[in-house]
Amino acid sequence: MSGMTAQTHAANPWDGLKRDAMPGYWLLASLGKRVLRPGGIGLTRKMLDSLAITSRDSVVEFAPGMGVTARLTLAKNPRQYVAIDRNAAATELLEREFAGAEGRRCIHADAADPVDLPDGFATAVYGESMMTIHSEKNKRSIIGEIHRLLQPGGRYAMQEISVLPDDIDGELAETIRRDVMRAVRHPAWPKTTRQWREFMTEHGFEITAEHRREVRLLEPERLVEDEGEATAFRFAWNALEDDVAVARIREIRSVFNRYRENLCAYCLVCRKL
Repeated sequence: MSGMTAQTHAANPWDGLKRDAMPGYWLLASLGKRVLRPGGIGLTRKMLDSLAITSRDSVVEFAPGMGVTARLTLAKNPRQYVAIDRNAAATELLEREFAGAEGRRCIHADAADPVDLPDGFATAVYGESMMTIHSEKNKRSIIGEIHRLLQPGGRYAMQEISVLPDDIDGELAETIRRDVMRAVRHPAWPKTTRQWREFMTEHGFEITAEHRREVRLLEPERLVEDEGEATAFRFAWNALEDDVAVARIREIRSVFNRYRENLCAYCLVCRKL
């Protein structure tokens, strides 16, 4: 198994970050939440079902985060699996979990940069909550690298935030983007569902499946579905012990509830032409 390309001493990805300023996903993770995708575990499972990973596949996952989707993928026993994450502590966590396993590797790198893997390495690539947080320039760099990594006919899947409807007023879309960024303390450039589809076809992919779901990751019923009752309870208890966390969770929930009709978690599954 190959080691990381950089050393880190942080035990967790959120170590050293201030509660009131850290990205929303690390805030939630620091409180015990493990499913951090906008459509929850349900949309992740649909994405993986559509990718149809088998023991013959060489898989690349961008931005594995806490490794929830990685574990679901590895249960399918792919021939090779590579995780790529720009957070050194996140890659180190997965490195420790994979220790001694053949065909399992983590690379510490930014998705917008070239990756140290050969052309046509992968038969399947996916990323969740990854494209949305990158600028248009970086999105194009990332999809170009994904296209390079995939074999002809290889599959790519994404789960991202999408703005609704396709003909949404431009000023409203910008207001939503800024409010989401302010709440989650992280840059975000979501697209409409039509724009996501056009983006993929413009870069040499054919769309084979699409799924969507409401962004409800902090609602009680979704918390239990994603985490199970015990973990959902621990997450809520941990949050209630921290006034800053409570205020931030309320802010994030408020934004997603305010724009409930204008935001969704969107999954596209594509084939490289």
